[in-house]
Amino acid sequence: MNAFRKRITALAMVLLVGNFAHAEGIKFQDLSLSEGLEKAARENKKVFIDVFATWCGPCTYMSKNVFTDGDLGAFMNEHFISLKLDGEFGDGEQLMEQFNLDSYPTMLFLDPEMALLNKIVGAVDAEELIVAGNEVLFPETSLIFQLDKKYAEGNRDREFLAQYAIELLNKDREFQDVVDEFVALYPSIDLLDENEFIVFCAGVHDRTDPNLQAFLKRMDELFEIHGEYVLTKLNMIFEGIITDAIDMENKSLIRSETEAIYEDYRLFYEEEAIELDELVEMMNEMYDEGTI
Repeated sequence: MNAFRKRITALAMVLLVGNFAHAEGIKFQDLSLSEGLEKAARENKKVFIDVFATWCGPCTYMSKNVFTDGDLGAFMNEHFISLKLDGEFGDGEQLMEQFNLDSYPTMLFLDPEMALLNKIVGAVDAEELIVAGNEVLFPETSLIFQLDKKYAEGNRDREFLAQYAIELLNKDREFQDVVDEFVALYPSIDLLDENEFIVFCAGVHDRTDPNLQAFLKRMDELFEIHGEYVLTKLNMIFEGIITDAIDMENKSLIRSETEAIYEDYRLFYEEEAIELDELVEMMNEMYDEGTI
């Protein structure tokens, strides 16, 4: 957690937790989604939802070790209507579809009209939840608010622009325009830099792009720095080939495009590499099924 967020957390503790330090954690209410939204509207509160699965280990950890925190409970109970919804049933399944969720636990902050105000994916500590909630209550204190302001004022510094693109991505906001602007201003992406590499992974999909070509040639080196992100990006490249073939209704594109990058793939995976013909066959099957 950076210094900015630590300062906001401290402020939240002082202003919003106050004398409630001995509370017993978040009081999740036995309400449906619609009932929770209606109650939040009546009480002028926001809604906090823990979307969980019964088989999810991190979900159990959150319930036993984080949601029971006294300071967190004091803060959430004062300002939010809190619900727990199973993501595989009913209202929880609706949320998974509506907000395109794919991980457990996912914690949503909504307004009474069901607009998404903030989202946290995965297990976090109580302090991070207080920070997220404070961002909802006081948007002007949030990192994304500060970045929005700097961008609107014309800041296009390289480090800032990369950070802004990533924060937009984290907040499920449109980020492609910022990525495109970054690439236009700084066409040679520093693939060794963590922020710039994430911008590359999220935003550069053109297989003729020099940055993508550099990525393919440097996968071994980049894997030592960025680990699984390299595998994810390589999978995205193959998925992009199938998607382009489907969109263009040109199945032959799969072989020609796969052949163009196959040697880089083979050198990276070495003895674990799938033979070209087998790889193309697998991709052709995905094309026929229309699934990626």
